[in-house]
Amino acid sequence: MKRWLTLLSFFLLIHTPAVCFAGPKEDYEEAYKIYIAAGASVAAYSGRIGELATRYLEQDGWQIDHYVQPEGHSGARFLIAKKEGSPYYLLAIVGTENTSDIKADINIDKVYFAGSNMTEFAANANKKNIPDTQPKVHKGFNEFLQAGPSAILQNSQHTELSLPAVLSADKNHKLFLTGHSLGGAAATLAGARLISSGINPNQIEVITFGAPAVGNTAFANKFKSSLCLTRVVNSGDLVTGVLQTLVSDYRQFGREIIWHPTDNVSDSHKLIGYVDSAIKNYYDKRRLAIEAGEKLSVPSPVQQASADRVYIVPLQNNLPGELSADFWYMNEALQDEYQQTIPNYISSDPLTTSATWRQSAAAAGCRWAVISSVTATRLKQESKTYYITLSLTVYDVSADAVNATATFSTTTAKLTPLEAFIHTFMGIKMHLTERFKTAH
Repeated sequence: MKRWLTLLSFFLLIHTPAVCFAGPKEDYEEAYKIYIAAGASVAAYSGRIGELATRYLEQDGWQIDHYVQPEGHSGARFLIAKKEGSPYYLLAIVGTENTSDIKADINIDKVYFAGSNMTEFAANANKKNIPDTQPKVHKGFNEFLQAGPSAILQNSQHTELSLPAVLSADKNHKLFLTGHSLGGAAATLAGARLISSGINPNQIEVITFGAPAVGNTAFANKFKSSLCLTRVVNSGDLVTGVLQTLVSDYRQFGREIIWHPTDNVSDSHKLIGYVDSAIKNYYDKRRLAIEAGEKLSVPSPVQQASADRVYIVPLQNNLPGELSADFWYMNEALQDEYQQTIPNYISSDPLTTSATWRQSAAAAGCRWAVISSVTATRLKQESKTYYITLSLTVYDVSADAVNATATFSTTTAKLTPLEAFIHTFMGIKMHLTERFKTAH
């Protein structure tokens, strides 16, 4: 998860419109953007996973404002992310999280969609006998979004932000809307509302994950050319097509990207499956861009000139066969974490072995070496649940002795194996930062 969040700034700086892509670099940039949107969609949720995602965003310099409904109220909850000096805003809307959200999901009648402000949208939604040739949208999704303005800042010390006012005041500002499932449906409606309210369509982009259709053919025809919408769909996700199957005249629109999740994802609709696919898609596209000779911009590593050099030994693979396909992605993510955490480090050759790394580290003038391995222990009572463990050893090359060891574990009960591995980075960051800050 760390990489979703530390790279958010870069994604916003390299953003390109959702059009046909010309080559590996453009494909990489698009994968980067979707990867970050998936991470922000996680941060919108209120549970432990959402809190961790929010914490990583804040550590990377982002001010994250969570908007929640007052006690006794239902409706959209969301986050707004803004980084000082950037003209871009990110708004992520939470998906189905409680019984009130479920009621919104199943309220499948359609209401008239028209207006230029909240009052007009509400009044038009209450009109009866509107012909189906006019734009209509899912009543439950519309009511969920309509309640959004009643949400209040979770942190009372911050100042409430009016994004429509910000966008209207400066055409250089841009808003990215994202969300999973119900959150993605609400993000689509929010984008359509902003455009209907007079916001320049070029200032709005929507990326959704596993989102159902939100309106009828007339609605889709009205916004398909003005709303920049990318719909990411995991194969086997029935939610994205359920309304078209159960109710007449619901229609999807926008650009559709179809992913094929691994066997480790038991439910194609769950957000963890989309996040897992987003991470892998990003690393796949990055590899192809590098192989094509593209020079990719990446965040600068930490700087600490006085630190001794650190030699990174290749990650050792102790995973069972059924998880072996995840190892390459785990190694890529770990290398990125080292770049962000350890000052003055060098990576070893991938062919470095347990018999040669000491000589290589010494030859490179490194005081320290970090040896790591990943293992997975399956829980006996759960056929597909594992403890993913990252083990670290810090070796003092000059003294030819082990300096420290540590292990960090996370269960896959609510995560994929790759996500569980990345979650262990929270522990290693503190461990390695303190180790190399004081060990000189």
